[in-house]
Amino acid sequence: MKLGLEGRVAIVSGGSRGIGRAIAEELVQEGASVVIAARTQSYLDETAAAINARYPGKVEAVSADMSDEAAVQRVVDVAHDRFGPVGIAVSNVIGHVIDVDKEGEGAGAGNFSTMSHKHYRDEFTRLLVSAWALAHATIPDMRAQRWGRIMNVGSGAAREPTKILPHVMPNTVRPPVAGMYRVMARRLASDGITVNNLLTGSILTERNKSYWQWLANDRHQTVEEASAPMNSLIPAGRAGDPHEMAAVALFLASDRAAKITGQSIPIDGGINQHL
Repeated sequence: MKLGLEGRVAIVSGGSRGIGRAIAEELVQEGASVVIAARTQSYLDETAAAINARYPGKVEAVSADMSDEAAVQRVVDVAHDRFGPVGIAVSNVIGHVIDVDKEGEGAGAGNFSTMSHKHYRDEFTRLLVSAWALAHATIPDMRAQRWGRIMNVGSGAAREPTKILPHVMPNTVRPPVAGMYRVMARRLASDGITVNNLLTGSILTERNKSYWQWLANDRHQTVEEASAPMNSLIPAGRAGDPHEMAAVALFLASDRAAKITGQSIPIDGGINQHL
């Protein structure tokens, strides 16, 4: 299948590990040039080196806080200088801190009783402001090309709040991100730009594995015991792989998906119960 991505320029935030890295790898394999952005330079360097070893010169890495508008513009400027106008923008920013001991100051996994005003503001900035900032900075390029693909790697909590896990932060902030994307999709469709939200279920990234370890420790359980209630609800009977998320993103980025916009698409093995 020809996806029409040869020569396209993409930005993938959170592109150094997990789902973001998988999306960057798939885009490059289809002929796109990709700027990956994240906060940790060492992870970025490792990922860029690994992809460029197979596809020389196709990836540029930029350390940036994607919730900072000036930093996002710097990433876009690098893309312009290195590859040209941006046509694909994938926002993939993590939310709440999982393990404070490993990740620094934060609210752990998001228990309602431990949240403060600051924690809600921080989560809103990480998840919604970052998604807005990347779209805002790349829409001019897409309008000029009369072609664009904007995506956000979100969570199933955007459509169906998680009741089993202590997820008050994503339950609260993920739905507004999906709402913003729906509004953007209507406004940008006539410019040839699609806007879609990818909703994760349980995807076995390094961070997801760390989450289950954190929850097990918090509940004085084994990882298997802590994850059993969630795993039992997945009709597919297993957690997902990052490249299964990337496959959906790749199709949405293609010319074949030009009619798909304003959607929140679950990639979760059938765990969602909404129509």
